[in-house]
Amino acid sequence: MPRKSGETPSYRVTSAGVNPTEDRAHRMKMYFIAMTLRLACVLSLFWVTGWWLVFPVVGAIVLPWFAVMVGNAVAHGGEETVAAPDPLPLSSLNVEETPQAPTQAASELLIVDVDPVRRSSPRPANAQHLSEEETA
Repeated sequence: MPRKSGETPSYRVTSAGVNPTEDRAHRMKMYFIAMTLRLACVLSLFWVTGWWLVFPVVGAIVLPWFAVMVGNAVAHGGEETVAAPDPLPLSSLNVEETPQAPTQAASELLIVDVDPVRRSSPRPANAQHLSEEETA
C-alpha cells in the first residue's frame, strides 16, 4: 500500500477483523431478542382471535429458525482481506561479503566452570567449606 515510490507501506489496524468476544456477545443478544419475540408470539396465541392468529403462529414457527441462524452466523471480518506485510526474501550468504572475525578469538577456547547458585535461597559464606568437609 505504498503511496509514493520509495515510501514505506502502511497497514490499517481496522482490517484485522472482528473481536471474537464481541461477535459472540452480539450473536447471543440477537438470539435472546428473537426467542423473546417467539415467547410473545406463543403467549399471544391465547388471546388473539380471527385471522390475526396467523401472525403469532408464523412468528412462533419462523422465529426459532431465524434465532438459530443468527446465533450460528459468525462474523468473518467483512469482505476485506487482512493487510499484512510481505515476507522478507531470503538471500544467500556469500563468504566474501561477511566481515572477517579476528582469528585470535577463534583460536582461543574459554571454559567457565561454576557451580549453579539458587537465587531463591542465598547460601551462607561458609556453605562451600561445609560441603567440602562433608565430602572428605
